[in-house]
Amino acid sequence: MANGNLDLTRGDSRLQGTLQDGALDGPVRIQEAGRPQAQLSYANGVLQGPSILYHPNGQVSAQLPYADGRLHGVAQYFAAEGWLQRKVTYSQGLMHGEASSYYPDGSLAELELYRDGVRDGLYQRFHGNGQMAHRSRYVNGKMLDEGQGFAEDGRPLDEGGKPISRLRWWWRRWQESAEA
Repeated sequence: MANGNLDLTRGDSRLQGTLQDGALDGPVRIQEAGRPQAQLSYANGVLQGPSILYHPNGQVSAQLPYADGRLHGVAQYFAAEGWLQRKVTYSQGLMHGEASSYYPDGSLAELELYRDGVRDGLYQRFHGNGQMAHRSRYVNGKMLDEGQGFAEDGRPLDEGGKPISRLRWWWRRWQESAEA
């Protein structure tokens, strides 16, 4: 089997790495037109460890943790401008745990929970000001109900999608605090 350095060039693309018994082993770099496209890590021909993908402008696009060829751990995805867009927890290649999306200013836009690759648990979406925009629950990938929507000031939305009156909202919150 082939052993040693690997340096493949096709057009303006280049792949550099090491072969061990004919399989990629160790760090692998992929470039296009001299710009980095990916830094991967292999063990015996299987993705293993951290991998980094790049946008055409050179900014990091994704940081991906691999174990035995599958995503495993917290993966992060970035916009071309460099800000964190999404963070997802994986287990053995499936989304499992928290998945969160962010606005360009870094504030939380969406928070979901996954189990074995399907949405399972509380789902929350937020307005740009940090107030809750929508909340619903899932079990094994199925929505339990339509959930509840909220206006930017935190007031629940009625069946028609309009915020309830401030007086009704105040009264409801007052009653809930008196019962507690």
